[in-house]
Amino acid sequence: MKFFSPTSDLKELLLLQHIEKNPKTSQHEIAREIGSAASMVNVYVNRLEEQGYLIRDYQSLKIVYYNITPEGIKRKNYLSITYFHELLDLYRLAEKNIENFLEKLEGKGYKNILFYGAGEVAETILSIVKGRTDKPLKVIALIDDNKDRENKELLGYKIISREEIKEYNHDGIVITSYTFENDIKNKLAEIDYPKEQVELFFSE
Repeated sequence: MKFFSPTSDLKELLLLQHIEKNPKTSQHEIAREIGSAASMVNVYVNRLEEQGYLIRDYQSLKIVYYNITPEGIKRKNYLSITYFHELLDLYRLAEKNIENFLEKLEGKGYKNILFYGAGEVAETILSIVKGRTDKPLKVIALIDDNKDRENKELLGYKIISREEIKEYNHDGIVITSYTFENDIKNKLAEIDYPKEQVELFFSE
């Protein structure tokens, strides 16, 4: 993840969730699950055991099972709902920014548009668009230069090639690629697509 550095609370949540499902897990598996060095697992486990959230079950000198306690389940559920609440706050912030952008397009008179770029940016915006059932703006298809994506769908929207643009009745194109924004602008210019009908999500 680009925006999240795992905090001790998140690692605690991941650890408790993991051992609840996998009591026979190993320290290396726990380390991989919580994104920590194996040498740190004992530190986390010791603390959680001291707090009464888990119990070690020694099967032998080398084999240890980890059992989550009822208090551990309560703690896991609390951390889970807290984490989800914070994610919702971030989602609402992103949703507001996308909604502002879509309203600007509507203010310019757009009703039927194409997205150029069928990646994670388009997918994120489309998830908001699909919930705007009472709004005039509609996305009718996605354009992408990746041949492997052509004629497939993203969230129910067809992915087409640049050559198919003229087959779709639309008011404009929104470039939804950050990395290839300038390249896409140039490709549209090559086919004499009207510059005034090109909108950029990342640039004004």
